Amino acid sequence: MIEIRHLKLIHTVAKVGTLKKAAEKLFLTQSALSHQLKELESRLDTKIFHRINNQLMFTDAGRELLNASEDILVRLEKAQDNIREINQDRMKNYIHGYSHEETTRLNDQAGTIAELLHWDSFWEKGSLILEAGCGVGAQTKIISKNNPDSSFISVDISSISLEQAKKIIHETDVKNVEFVLADILDLPFDDGYFDHIFVCFVLEHLSEPAKALKELKRVLKPKGSLMVIEGDHGSTYFYPDSVSAQNAVQAQVLLQQQKGGNANIGRELYPLLYAHGFENIVVSPRQVYVDDSKPDLVEGFIKNTFTAMIKGVSEEALINKIISKVDMDRGIDDLFKTAKGGGTFCYTFFKAIAVKADILNKDD
Repeated sequence: MIEIRHLKLIHTVAKVGTLKKAAEKLFLTQSALSHQLKELESRLDTKIFHRINNQLMFTDAGRELLNASEDILVRLEKAQDNIREINQDRMKNYIHGYSHEETTRLNDQAGTIAELLHWDSFWEKGSLILEAGCGVGAQTKIISKNNPDSSFISVDISSISLEQAKKIIHETDVKNVEFVLADILDLPFDDGYFDHIFVCFVLEHLSEPAKALKELKRVLKPKGSLMVIEGDHGSTYFYPDSVSAQNAVQAQVLLQQQKGGNANIGRELYPLLYAHGFENIVVSPRQVYVDDSKPDLVEGFIKNTFTAMIKGVSEEALINKIISKVDMDRGIDDLFKTAKGGGTFCYTFFKAIAVKADILNKDD
């Protein structure tokens, strides 16, 4: 009869005092929370609260339920912590790791290609936007500054990454972002909660991107938009050409594949979104081309972003016997050579924007 969501409702109302504040705390609309309360009172055939001077006061039955909820929710939180530790195994599928060097690389990458990826990352004023898989906040600081009159809830499964993200946002004095520890496959939000959703460099690391898209669609309002950005390692080419450099790039593709991910997922965005019933899908390739005339990209993209990324996975690629040490070392050296005089480098990102239908379809 009584569900966990009911206990959380009772516990939260006791803490904040009003249904409006409780709804905000629980990421529910006020009408959805009121519906839950009526449902609970109907199931128990008793009143939980009295309203006195615009305040909610517990009935005797409500007080009994509150006491029970506090004990149960403490035990549940402990269980969730244990489950989170189990989920650390899934975090291991993130092949780049959670080092200081990786944090630096992600921020270098974000800054270097911000204009390329985000010249159209804007939403209407007053929007509530979910950033799913925010990582260390490298993209968060860009999109939140682009949209100062909107509010962002940025989630990630890694508490380590969230701490980095909070630090970055604090240092940049951004005020419109709230961070939540959450799993993209099981989001703690009500159906149709967000006006828009933003996802960047996340689907490539998931063994079940279709499941993630289904969950994202659930929390998106009808006619709300989903914006997805992914790379595609198969789009990489460079001069001077090098078989070893090609093998080094392919080593990351294969390593990510072993972990259940897909480093070439950029080319699949349209069919993925179409298969899940999204409408008005527009996919645009965002090509990074670098030569000597673009010194900022030579340093920021070839050296500090792409080659640093390949170098960062080299040890694990060697452990998994995907590539020989000689070939990997030579490949990394040859990638750096493309950043020297006369070299060129090209890579393509894909940005998709799609809309959730305003009527139910077979996928809902």
